[in-house]
Amino acid sequence: MTSQVDEAILDAVGAKSGTRLLDVACGTGWLSAAALKRQAIVTGLDFAEKMVAIAKGRCPQGSFYQGDAENLTFESGQFEAVVCNLGILHFPNPEKAIAESFRVLKPEGRYAFTCWTPPTRNPFMALILGSVQTYGSMNVNLPSGPPLFRFSNPTECERVLSAEGFTQVSLTELPIKWTFSSPEDVMPKIIVSSVRLGSMLAMQSDEQRRNIENAIIEGASKYVTENGVEIPASMMLTLAYKP
Repeated sequence: MTSQVDEAILDAVGAKSGTRLLDVACGTGWLSAAALKRQAIVTGLDFAEKMVAIAKGRCPQGSFYQGDAENLTFESGQFEAVVCNLGILHFPNPEKAIAESFRVLKPEGRYAFTCWTPPTRNPFMALILGSVQTYGSMNVNLPSGPPLFRFSNPTECERVLSAEGFTQVSLTELPIKWTFSSPEDVMPKIIVSSVRLGSMLAMQSDEQRRNIENAIIEGASKYVTENGVEIPASMMLTLAYKP
């Protein structure tokens, strides 16, 4: 699902043959693989050892490391582009991660990351979070991270990036679709594939989970097509430059 925005991210940073690119929170390497198809020189980093192992298998031409986005081990000014697809939502101190991305960029380098848009512009988020708010609890013990929609706010995003030294901050909303085989498949698939939403759903009581799942099934039924369930959503792409 997240690969739907890979090309937009790479276009934003001008990734091409020979571009030295760092993929922060690379996960299992989908964005890195897209960059390698453009013949970029790709380095990937993720906190999860097993994800790094999968990324290495998917992208043997790249260099992948286990590490912390808030404490990068790379030399300053090493990369022409730094990208991060949905990773910023998982950093306990996103300002520190942004500062580290700034540090490892060369002058005139580009930084791009994505995050979710809020439910008012995101039917998928409206369905999932609305169901939890109505039938469950939002107050669960999730891992540390910024508010889910903090960086989809242009004013806040520009403020944070400018404070770390970036210029020419711009935001672009990208439409995507979540696809499922059936309405009954939505909640189980989210639990196993989404860190924050999945954990939020999994931490509900049995009764809450049943009620939430029934609400999600009812809501997802409105998006049934001949190809299965297709729920529209959107992500925000932020681009900034290092002077």
